[in-house]
Amino acid sequence: MFDHSPDPELTFGHIDRRVMRLLWLMLAGLSVLCWAIWLAPVGAVELAGILSGVLLTVAPAVACLMIFGEQYLSRRAFRIVADVVAHDHAPGLVTDGDGLVRAHNQAAADRFQGVADGETLARVLRGLVANPAALLYRMQRKARIKRSASEDVATPKGHVRVSVHAFGDQRFVWRIEDLPGDGAGLGSSLPILLARADGAILRMNDAARELLGTDPSNLSQILPPQPVQPGMIIEITTRSGPADVVFAQHQRGDGRREICLLAVPQGSISIGKDMFESLPVPLVKLSPDGAVLAANRMAVGMIGRAGAAPARIEDVLIGQGRSIEDWLKDTLTRHPAPQAEVLELSGRDQEAYVQVTLSRVLEDGEVRLIGVLNDATELKTLEAQFVQSQKMQAIGQLAGGVAHDFNNLLTAISGHCDLLLLRHDQNDGDYADLIQINQNANRAAALVGQLLAFSRKQTLRPEVLDLRDTLSDLTHLLNRLVGEKVVLTLSHDPVLRPIRVDKRQLEQVLMNLVVNARDAMPGGGEIRIETQDVTVTEPIERDRARVPVGEYVVVRVRDEGTGIAPGKISKVFEPFYTTKRTGEGTGLGLSTAYGIIKQTGGFIFVDSEIGSGTCFTIYLPVFSAEPDVPQPKAPVTEQAAPARGEGVVLLVEDEPPVRAFASRALRLRGYTVLEADCAEEALARLEDPGLSVDIFITDVVMPGMDGPTWVRKALQDRPDVRVVFVSGYTEGALSEADEAIPNSVFLPKPFSLNQLTETVYEQLH
Repeated sequence: MFDHSPDPELTFGHIDRRVMRLLWLMLAGLSVLCWAIWLAPVGAVELAGILSGVLLTVAPAVACLMIFGEQYLSRRAFRIVADVVAHDHAPGLVTDGDGLVRAHNQAAADRFQGVADGETLARVLRGLVANPAALLYRMQRKARIKRSASEDVATPKGHVRVSVHAFGDQRFVWRIEDLPGDGAGLGSSLPILLARADGAILRMNDAARELLGTDPSNLSQILPPQPVQPGMIIEITTRSGPADVVFAQHQRGDGRREICLLAVPQGSISIGKDMFESLPVPLVKLSPDGAVLAANRMAVGMIGRAGAAPARIEDVLIGQGRSIEDWLKDTLTRHPAPQAEVLELSGRDQEAYVQVTLSRVLEDGEVRLIGVLNDATELKTLEAQFVQSQKMQAIGQLAGGVAHDFNNLLTAISGHCDLLLLRHDQNDGDYADLIQINQNANRAAALVGQLLAFSRKQTLRPEVLDLRDTLSDLTHLLNRLVGEKVVLTLSHDPVLRPIRVDKRQLEQVLMNLVVNARDAMPGGGEIRIETQDVTVTEPIERDRARVPVGEYVVVRVRDEGTGIAPGKISKVFEPFYTTKRTGEGTGLGLSTAYGIIKQTGGFIFVDSEIGSGTCFTIYLPVFSAEPDVPQPKAPVTEQAAPARGEGVVLLVEDEPPVRAFASRALRLRGYTVLEADCAEEALARLEDPGLSVDIFITDVVMPGMDGPTWVRKALQDRPDVRVVFVSGYTEGALSEADEAIPNSVFLPKPFSLNQLTETVYEQLH
């Protein structure tokens, strides 16, 4: 009890650490004075003695005053706390740092019979909490740091809230408060439990306690180990033995969930109107043929038919894999009922899904179906994102492999075409045909480049540029693309910061967007390109992407065309997807733009309305560093590469057509060419010490040993040989270690005769 008597611990010379430090300082000062007396002249000894006497007299007095002041303040604080706790209606106790009860109020004495001062608080609470020592230790530790702590604890007679407040250095005030039922659900006659996200049971009502016959602390003690979905019939252990119950769940805003366990007598449920409305989950009642007989408030809000339930379930739900009629028949004939179905809500501007679990019930002797609804839109969105990412990854891998094979074929086609052109002049009848072959080979190479751009496997050459200058240079070409019926308008931000992108690739993106805008306006109209400096202060999340905080240059391409249907907007960036007729487009334009923008580190979004036009928005990160100022160069007299060269070339290429073309091209320019179809054959040739080689030309990716590996071995004995790496993989063909090979350059496929011979000449000279 609180009798306001002095705290026993405060009457036994409790000395604060500050007082101890003061005493130590005084002893140190006295020591210094003694040394001063020993070393001081004779005249100062008397003065030092007087000062030391004063110090020895005053210091104990000051220390005593501080000790008694500390005791007075502690007793006063104790009395203030006593006055507050003594009049509290909830049980309150004061403990010391060791957990011993120093005082308690009348409510604590009534609640915990036999409590006495000096007894441990853990012993007092042993009849209330299963493991009070762990609870008290955890809460006291929190209180030392945060000065207070509280926890809700389940007890056999209900839930209580245990709170603790720290005052002073080693004093704690404890308060135990009974908690009433939480929410309408716990006050229901239905068995309902309140649980945390981790499964810990916070509270349960009397109906649930009566059903279970125990007081479990976690849902794992009740529910089966396999995942349980709302609406499922599960078997649990009750007071009278195993029994089937319907599992219903309502997710609350605080992360907790209310769980209802509705008993199933003899495989069916007899459900009344009051029970139907009081369940905290969305429910619909159906006839065997699918007519909606009733829907509670939560179900009406979910399906979006405010005021009344729909006439039939088919009016609001669309089957994904099978018809609603087949699903209802399957539920009526199978036992147990089939698993939950994910259905799409009809009549929505955006895709929305619900997961529906059906169970058979009896109502006045007639069979009915009860459907438990759960919002599955987020689940389907995550599923779509996963499928899309898998599709993108597969297409990216396919694009890389296709590009490698195509580039080898195109190298052979365009290369042999170059060889034929050397033997034909413009007056020859075959010259025009050869030019057509060459041009179409180049078009095929550009198509492969688009595939690589979509899959982000091409090598970009970024540079710092002003977007206004880029658009100004591109305007003439864009005007020719849009034709006479379409007006192209540019609108720039007066202050536009620089960006760092591949100029050629960005121009391709803008041309693709402008061409699509032109095709969307067959009758003519206006295409408007806008640029703007934008500061993103909060992350932008849309279209499964997240634009982080930062500085961006935003480019918008608007048109006044027919627009894009809502169901097709999410597919516009997919490769080979197009709404144009056969022969009017490849379906790679927007997918290429998407790949280039993503590889650059930017974002691209689309907004459209049927009949009102479309707007593509591009976010490009601002280049923060200062652009390099080009240094003036001395004029250099250009010299044309000689028609013929000298030297020995070791050509290593596993593709015979490519090797044949490169060998003939180099021999035509006067080089001596040694051929090998693999790295092992090349190393075998180099074992001859009398063989002189000036330059290696090797494919990077080959069966067996790759190009960089065999080149490193060869350079150990021939360190002065130059190297030209060639590959159909333009991205990642050479690692950073491979690029560090001395005297080496990279030539991507497909290459022409002139590109090959000029690269070899530059390496040798």
